[in-house]
Amino acid sequence: MTETTKVEGRLVALLWPRNATEATMAVDTTKLLEATAEIEDSTGVTHRIEVLAGWDADYLVGKDVVTSSTDKGIVLSGK
Repeated sequence: MTETTKVEGRLVALLWPRNATEATMAVDTTKLLEATAEIEDSTGVTHRIEVLAGWDADYLVGKDVVTSSTDKGIVLSGK
């Protein structure tokens, strides 16, 4: 696996930090949360990237995604 900032491919896994998985509904759902994304690109290489994602981003697992660099960090979004 390699570390990079811009990747397009299929999201294999989205790993949330332990404190995020223990969150309650009191969490601000409009803010992006830190997670680790495992993305398989078109050549079959799996990239493991620290990203910012919406609290409901689990629906992206198995779908095509893209990462983009912003001033706040690397953001994961659906393609």
